[in-house]
Amino acid sequence: MERKVLLISHNALGKENNMARTLENQFMGLKSEQIAQLFFSDEEPNSEYCNNYFRITDSDVLRSVFSRKEVGNKVNITSHNCMENKDLWIKTKIRKKGNRKPAVYFIRNLIWLLGKWKSKKLEEWLDKFNPDVIYFASGDYAFSYIVTLYIAKRRNIPVIIGCYDDFYVDKKKTIDPLYHITYYNLMKTAKELFDYSSAFVAVSDMMKDDYSKLFKKKGYTLYTPTNLLNISNNSIKTESIIYAGNLGHGRAEQLISLGRALNNIGIPGLDHIDVFSGEIRTEITGKLTSDNGINFCGRVTAEKVQELMLSSKYVIHTESFDEIFKKRVKYSLSTKIADCLASGACIIAYGPKEVASISYLLKGKAACVISDEESLEDNLKNLFSSDEESNRVCASAKELADRNHNAVKNRELLSNIIESLFEVR
Repeated sequence: MERKVLLISHNALGKENNMARTLENQFMGLKSEQIAQLFFSDEEPNSEYCNNYFRITDSDVLRSVFSRKEVGNKVNITSHNCMENKDLWIKTKIRKKGNRKPAVYFIRNLIWLLGKWKSKKLEEWLDKFNPDVIYFASGDYAFSYIVTLYIAKRRNIPVIIGCYDDFYVDKKKTIDPLYHITYYNLMKTAKELFDYSSAFVAVSDMMKDDYSKLFKKKGYTLYTPTNLLNISNNSIKTESIIYAGNLGHGRAEQLISLGRALNNIGIPGLDHIDVFSGEIRTEITGKLTSDNGINFCGRVTAEKVQELMLSSKYVIHTESFDEIFKKRVKYSLSTKIADCLASGACIIAYGPKEVASISYLLKGKAACVISDEESLEDNLKNLFSSDEESNRVCASAKELADRNHNAVKNRELLSNIIESLFEVR
């Protein structure tokens, strides 16, 4: 039976950020009439298959606090062209940096608590779509859990919670009272939603196992899918090393260590890292210099990142050895890992074995894993001197990609999870 899925998330479906692309790939197998999305950002949806959206933004809810008028509207899609408004993208990034302060969490949650987002328009939109199940992409703001639980209970439909990052286990040590208030509210609302939910999916086995214990709820591991497995790539790889992605959580410092080691080794073409990132903080970009073995290339589109992975001989995944950052990324599998595995490039993974992504690559023998700075140069020299070793790593990576990151298989698994909910109801 073809179930109708209501997707609730902060980001709109599309290709403009990692979460949007992940959700897009997970649900791409559904027919357009089977999927609708309620989202909370001011983005424009950019999906090739979903055309049914309802948006409620922070500014909408803030206005309603004072006007006492209901807010939220159905979004009419006029084009599926990819947006390239860099000014808007930069403003969004700056806004997100500020959103990590406890005061902003507190104020944003309070605005949604007081606002008039429960509207006639929302109910009419939900009535017309008539969802069978809710898929909630979890975040770190309590209000989104409250909205999801309200809709689920009102319509008496099951919920699946999608977990992509850890917001629950890594409680910070701080005396800031606003942090403790927002963390308490998040855990309270998360527990309520997990109690109501039928199941959850996680991006790693480590996350699935620990969340099952924490929330006493059945979980499934649903790896991030990639479409690179469907692309035939017989081109000769260029002698280059690339990194594409986020430079936060100490990753820039890791890349600098790698870049300096490559500089010291001095193999032409492999003596630096080409770094592709939308990072705009000068305290980070200012250190990404040729002296540190880095060629900072700035932001490129998601499609261009895939092209670069397909054409490069080596691709880097890294996580920091810093204890604070290790806790922050403990359960996460970077959304880029699936593409790295399927690209045919040899993965150089530099970071602690205790975090899920490095452990995953090590267990799958799908990367040259280096877990201490002292052996960095020796490990890189051994890798560069042996095509046999890099070919073995690439072959294992392809096998792991097909086993766990095949988009068709993953959509079938998610469909089976959804269908199983109705066998026990």
